Amino acid sequence: DNLAWLSPGETVLLKPALNSGDPYPSTTHPLAVHAVADLLAERGAAVIVGDQAGVEAVVQDPSGVVKGSTAALYRETGMSRGGMLRFVGFEQEGWDTGYTHFPAERAPSWPDGFYYSSWIDRVDHVVALPRLSTHSQAGVTLGFKNWVGILRDDSRVEFHAEGPFCSFIENAVKDADLTTDYPNRDAFFRRMTEIALAVAGKLRVTLFVGTQAQVTFGPNAYAVENSYGGLGEAYTVTPDPGLVFASSDPVAAEITAIAFLTHLSEEVPFHKKLSWKAALFANGQAQELGEQPVRENPFVAHALALGLGEQEVEPVYHDVSSPLRKRLDALIGGARPVVSSG
Repeated sequence: DNLAWLSPGETVLLKPALNSGDPYPSTTHPLAVHAVADLLAERGAAVIVGDQAGVEAVVQDPSGVVKGSTAALYRETGMSRGGMLRFVGFEQEGWDTGYTHFPAERAPSWPDGFYYSSWIDRVDHVVALPRLSTHSQAGVTLGFKNWVGILRDDSRVEFHAEGPFCSFIENAVKDADLTTDYPNRDAFFRRMTEIALAVAGKLRVTLFVGTQAQVTFGPNAYAVENSYGGLGEAYTVTPDPGLVFASSDPVAAEITAIAFLTHLSEEVPFHKKLSWKAALFANGQAQELGEQPVRENPFVAHALALGLGEQEVEPVYHDVSSPLRKRLDALIGGARPVVSSG
């Protein structure tokens, strides 16, 4: 749309995937952040980058920040580029003053609603910059999972505690004044998807840089960090060529991302998948890529039910090989994400 939604002087929040300090593809490609920021600045926008890292690295409770700093992780990933862009770590904004309550009446799977960063309300537009990765709890971490970073930690822990491997989350926040005992174990995916309702009115585009992708474990480089490096190392692939794709429809972007990630996972040697298959078996909720149609992925299915995007997806390709186009079209089965080789 040639940024027709943007007027000079308006503020745009870039929301990367900054779950940890691990480099791309565990987090968003630094080039994605700065290329988009430069383009927006050329059109007169005031650009802010904002996120809050996962509870393994950063925790807050009503008393303040208990551990970690998202800003420090932002620098570790290489996204900061010498501090040229304004960055906001949401945990630094205050427990009461930095978050807005999203009411339960608008989020059917959240009985008490949830709290999200007030920066969403303060800016004019939001641009999502996820990465391509599988996820040890959620199966994949793409556009919809990326919105977990706008939650206050009580809301974040609430839905994580309902998911698989919840003991890891409970251990991560053991020193914080946060409740981890939640009885409802069937709303994990729905709750994550419904976070997007808080940004639906401001979200303008979701853009993926797919020059690398994690196709096992994730979101971090290791599922479990330890003194020997880590357990559950994410297997990274580098497609040749890579893809860059974007859509103003978050469901179209999600469907395309799942299709491409599924395609990439098909090339992974079986012995590299064994431990990942075992983890998914223990998970009990997420399925391996390719085991279900793309549109039956729980993020996609619930987003469509919520009206967050369109059912039909017809990619517009630029410089993408015919075999890859045919494979993606077959997986997508169908809103017009733009897909270019990179």
